[in-house]
Amino acid sequence: MTEREKKDGYDDKDDYIDVAKNAEYQNQSRYYYNEFLNWRSSGKNRYAYSFVRRKSEHSYVDGQGFISKTPEETEQRVLHRCCRLVAMTMFTMILFTIAEIIYVAGYTGGECFTLSQVFYGQPLSTYNVPLAVCGVICAIRVMKYLIPILIFVLDAKIPKAVMLPKADKKIPDMAACSLVMALMVTIFCRHAGSWSSYIFRFFGTNALRSDFVYSDDILSVLLFGLCNCIVTAALSEILFRGLILQTLRQFGDMFALIVCCVSATFCSFDLSSAGYTFCMSIIITLFTLRSGSIMVAIVMKMSSLLLNFALNMIEVYVPEKSAVLTEYIVCFIIIALSLVIYARVMLSRNFSFNIDTSKTHLSLSRKLIIFLSDNMIMLWLIFALSGGIFLMIML
Repeated sequence: MTEREKKDGYDDKDDYIDVAKNAEYQNQSRYYYNEFLNWRSSGKNRYAYSFVRRKSEHSYVDGQGFISKTPEETEQRVLHRCCRLVAMTMFTMILFTIAEIIYVAGYTGGECFTLSQVFYGQPLSTYNVPLAVCGVICAIRVMKYLIPILIFVLDAKIPKAVMLPKADKKIPDMAACSLVMALMVTIFCRHAGSWSSYIFRFFGTNALRSDFVYSDDILSVLLFGLCNCIVTAALSEILFRGLILQTLRQFGDMFALIVCCVSATFCSFDLSSAGYTFCMSIIITLFTLRSGSIMVAIVMKMSSLLLNFALNMIEVYVPEKSAVLTEYIVCFIIIALSLVIYARVMLSRNFSFNIDTSKTHLSLSRKLIIFLSDNMIMLWLIFALSGGIFLMIML
């Protein structure tokens, strides 16, 4: 800007539109903001929503005259690319889910497609999983998250500071409340799933699928617990709350939250636990945005899966009558302690749960329409839903 323009009253902030520079990311450090800004400002980045132009600048097009390029057009174009990246990631995960189904079907002689069905009093001899089979299943599940993470990172080239965000400041009350909410949601959704299973069984389908491989070989159980509750829990949060959520925050936090939760819910064919997955995804995503840290999401996911794992062990390894009583006692103790901790957090008055919608040039409804109408997204959702319905009928 020249000295004459400054004297005439021009101002950079008022005269220029710079969507990347003007973006706000709540509860994030300045380092996170700078890294995200550099990533979005890169001219070679296909997945970065960046638009810089003077408001008074127009372009001449034959047959149309002088027109002004708008940030809405750029946002819509980049959003379509990000939708395709998310769909490609989800299709990759579904391929590994199919690989696990085929392997399990081969092991059981086609009698079942999953080994993670837990019912009270079910004998170990039903599907007594040996260590070698458990190892293959664990390897498939780790690759199910690791390969999509590598694809996403190599294609989007998102910075580490954005992919693995750290909190701007530590909030002990936030950490305590996140752990309490994770445990309570797990318990309520678990029992809701148990009750709904009776209804589904009446119609000849199975709605109770708890992730658990059981065996009289304790090493198989421990290996699955370590893989499913620790390793894949961390990888899943890096993928959903680290890559997908943070990448889509350039289109607004509320939109990023919705897409992240939908992706986590339908990343496989498991419709029977979709309610639990969706509720837990909402809670974890909200705390991730509020705390600004990926570690909060990882701890919440691990604690939820470890609780489910412990309750599943009670169901399988404790006699039926004692198992029911033991599980209810454990759940009662956890809920009681959680309510005490939650009450102390609320009374301290240091805890707030404000989430900024972070509006962009496109409305939230318009962005959701673009997301759901994308060809690859529609194909992925149809494939995931149809596959989930098929498994529920065949189980």
